[in-house]
Amino acid sequence: MIILVRHGEATHHTQHLTGGWTDSTLTDKGRAQLRAAAVKLALDFDGRKEKLRILASDLKRAAESAEIIATALDFRGDIEYCPFLREKNNGVAAGMTEEAAKEFFCKPATEQELDHRNYPGGETRREFYERNAGGLWAAADVEKENLLVVAHKGTIQNIIFKWLGMDMEQVVKFNYSVDIAPASVTVLGINKWHEHTIFRLNDVSHLNHSEGFGVFNFKYEKK
Repeated sequence: MIILVRHGEATHHTQHLTGGWTDSTLTDKGRAQLRAAAVKLALDFDGRKEKLRILASDLKRAAESAEIIATALDFRGDIEYCPFLREKNNGVAAGMTEEAAKEFFCKPATEQELDHRNYPGGETRREFYERNAGGLWAAADVEKENLLVVAHKGTIQNIIFKWLGMDMEQVVKFNYSVDIAPASVTVLGINKWHEHTIFRLNDVSHLNHSEGFGVFNFKYEKK
């Protein structure tokens, strides 16, 4: 199986910096979010002897998130820090405030563009997808190994698309996406009918202490 965990709240969220390759760190809230996720993951692995690899983006917010989980799991192996798991490269905008980055933003002609660079030196959507999916599929036997991947929203989305057999052209054609919240857990695997399956998607139950499902907390399109 593949367990996908997004890093928790990071300083680029609270300081209004661009994301991407900005090397932000977890906030205190982000660390608490990851500890909550790690506690539940530790319950899943308690008493089990499944072989596990932990792969993480080498950006600080994801690397620290992976370390929190590894500690909770009493993981005895080495965390594999992988640049191919980084978020989309935002070129010159990395490290900038969102306001300052507006000066360099190149708006695409349509939202369906695959080979457009939003910022000088940044990646296209196609390049980003190929780096994430190509890197993970080359680094691991995704259908046979147990993998815990700690990364970013866009990276996790790309891995899900690839798992479902979708290339970026199909993602754009069908106008498809999945929401991936900070500190969320997604579980992929092959079911008993040999189908690629999403067993759990964007689970933040470890963070939600209200009685509702948070239906209206998503970033809906304003009508």
